[in-house]
Amino acid sequence: MRPALLRLLKRPSAVSILDTLTATPIGIEQLDSKYRCLRCNSQTSKREAPSEPTNRPASSTLEDPCRGKRPFSFPIYEIEEPSEQPLYEYTNVADGLQHQGSPHCPTKQLALRPDKLEFESDVGHLNNLGTRLVDGVDHRFNLDLWEELLRYRQRHYGDTGTIDIWEGLTVRVDGVRLPVAGKQAEFFWRSFVELGLRREVFLTDVLQYAIKLAEDHDNRWPELYYRIVGGLLEQGMPNRAVEWHKRLQSARLATPSDTLQILPLALSLSSLPAGTEWPIPNELETPPLSPGLKAFQAMCSTFPDHQFYGPVIATLMRHGHGESAISMHFFLAQREDHPQSPAEIQPLLEYVEKFGYRKEFHKLRRYVKKRFDPEASVDQPGPIHLSQHAQKSSQDEKPFKDDIGAKLFATRALNFDMIVGGLKMLGVTEIGPRTLREMATRAHGNHDLLEKLKILKQSGISAGNTVFSRLVQKLAAQNRDILLSDILRSDQHPDVFEDKRTQESMLVSYYMARDWRLYNMTLAVLTELYPTAPNLSDIHFRKHLAAWELAAACKVADELALQNETLSEDSVDYMAEQVLTPRRMNHRPPPGQRLSTAQEVGFIFKILKRVVPAGGYVSAAFWVEILKRLGMADAWKDWDALRQLCHWLVCQYTGSNGDLPKTDTQPQSSLESPVQTKSRDRRMLDLVFTPQMQAAIVSWGFMFRVLDTTASRFTIPNPSRPGETLIPWVRGLILLRDLEKSGLRLDKRLISQAVRHRLAMLYSEHVLSARRLNRMLRRRNPYTAQQVVHDVFQAWGDPSLFDGLERNLEHLVNPPRSARSKRRAPGIRLSRKGL
Repeated sequence: MRPALLRLLKRPSAVSILDTLTATPIGIEQLDSKYRCLRCNSQTSKREAPSEPTNRPASSTLEDPCRGKRPFSFPIYEIEEPSEQPLYEYTNVADGLQHQGSPHCPTKQLALRPDKLEFESDVGHLNNLGTRLVDGVDHRFNLDLWEELLRYRQRHYGDTGTIDIWEGLTVRVDGVRLPVAGKQAEFFWRSFVELGLRREVFLTDVLQYAIKLAEDHDNRWPELYYRIVGGLLEQGMPNRAVEWHKRLQSARLATPSDTLQILPLALSLSSLPAGTEWPIPNELETPPLSPGLKAFQAMCSTFPDHQFYGPVIATLMRHGHGESAISMHFFLAQREDHPQSPAEIQPLLEYVEKFGYRKEFHKLRRYVKKRFDPEASVDQPGPIHLSQHAQKSSQDEKPFKDDIGAKLFATRALNFDMIVGGLKMLGVTEIGPRTLREMATRAHGNHDLLEKLKILKQSGISAGNTVFSRLVQKLAAQNRDILLSDILRSDQHPDVFEDKRTQESMLVSYYMARDWRLYNMTLAVLTELYPTAPNLSDIHFRKHLAAWELAAACKVADELALQNETLSEDSVDYMAEQVLTPRRMNHRPPPGQRLSTAQEVGFIFKILKRVVPAGGYVSAAFWVEILKRLGMADAWKDWDALRQLCHWLVCQYTGSNGDLPKTDTQPQSSLESPVQTKSRDRRMLDLVFTPQMQAAIVSWGFMFRVLDTTASRFTIPNPSRPGETLIPWVRGLILLRDLEKSGLRLDKRLISQAVRHRLAMLYSEHVLSARRLNRMLRRRNPYTAQQVVHDVFQAWGDPSLFDGLERNLEHLVNPPRSARSKRRAPGIRLSRKGL
């Protein structure tokens, strides 16, 4: 390999020179070399006539005044001048179509001659026809040569060079067909399509060429649609993508499967254009589709009969676009594209049940019942009729009565072999749990019991698949005599072992009574009832809650979080039922409980911060209830807990990495797992922080009693002007502004109405409330209306909150009254002292 390499080099190989340096430990000035510098060598080669290549070492008699008389330490070969004749040695057209390994292929020789490549690649015109290699019939169809020319032209001239090669392929020469399969086809087509995405006129030429290729030869590049339409979507041009989709479809170069392939690219345009907002009405509605999905719907509309439902809904749900999946469901159903089975709509139903609105959920349920069998179970979309038929066939068989078998084994006059023989004669294939209990009770130890079970199995008689039978066989195999004896002598019926709720209730009772023998027996039964959760973490969590051992329950949640596991929804619901004190609507929880409201919510929030990041589900109604309890608390320190909870919710369900309030209970980042993204959905924020909830946060900020003596002590820092303070009543506005920076969408209209309502409660001419707290705040108000309005603007940071109504302060604090409030006002009788 080295001599062949040296023949192609214009200077000695660096490997040979290094070899000489290591073998000759003398000065560099005494190094033997017959070469001068590159500039001198090139000038000498111009004056000397070319010599014939010999492909053998040069004679050592060559002399050079620059070197000594030491012989060469490495072989030197003369540079062979490439012959021009093979480049133009013609072959017939048939031979020219196959150039792989052909000795007449000039690609390798051209690659080593930039001047020749420059000349041969200049084919973007009709001048000097017949002077280029591609003008000849033999090299016209040489795709390797065209590829080398295109690569060279792209490196040196960019888009202009690509256009030159395209002109040469389509205008200068005739009959050249681009390949439609393989890496070479991908290189050619992608080069031209990517240029066309930047120059639409050129893309039109590429489309015309593809149409002609498909019409004349019934060939097309399979990725043409994906590269053109998908490329336009990646560039953020959905309207042009729809236009080119229609052009490709009219040319019969687009199929429904091609359109399905660009759905992930359409999802990349999932966000609205910068600077646009969609309003939040009083009743939440589904937000508009993204431009990419709108374009996808427009493309689907061009196909009359398509079956997109299953793949589209599955892709949207897999990528976390639940809201878009709801809109796509109604769009596809309107076009008579329905799910083929309940399994295709099941993920959408689960999403709507958790994150959707009640109207959407009921509408989807009615759709499923109407579309499929009304008696079919949506939660279990399996073959319902087959299972029912199997159950009917099993019911038709007359089973062996369990009490008769139990009496047979309890009869001392009959030994085991006689009973087994009788069961075989009767054709019994399975014994019941009571029969198994009598047989196990009269067995002489675990080994004897296992032998009898083995004989039964060999006789074709099964011990059943109940919890009792599985537990007896497992304990006997594990040689746990005491626990097996407790189960066999238990006063519980074997069917009771199948009831999970009863067993868990008994476990809690035995745990609180400290009856460890029955506790261990019930724990073994529950372990058999929950084979997929051998640790029974959820049960232990609920057990500690029932025993009011909150520290132990919190420890169980921490251990689950360390294992990237989470509590079930039943455990979360049970925690809310056990910890939270019941309350009446629009009232705080009654005082005098074990824990205060802040302590109850603090414990639950600590648990949920472990559950949600691990992929657990918490309903929006539960979050709303926690926010209400913290908001209605009147303690000054409880507001910090509300602020922390709001920040955590927004950062959790938007996926933002905003700074959370620094607290001692903030979860460590090591507890987060990859499934954390499953719980992040903007729909949850829309369900929790509704416009009404935002107005409530503003109102809760005003619900703090401030006296003249405490006004200077209860202040909050001004977020826009460091060093200044504001009144505590604007803390709700400051919180909403902070949440907006983290990704929450605010409803300015309802927030403004809430502020005006609170101003009316404090400064209006009419008494709008008969509540004692509102009357007390009005009577002991230490602030003027001008001061409150000024601090409201400082907290909100935008002078357009009231749309100029602040110029007329009297009109601002006296909003229009509804007819209902006017009818209710005469019934309110307040003394002047109450005002």
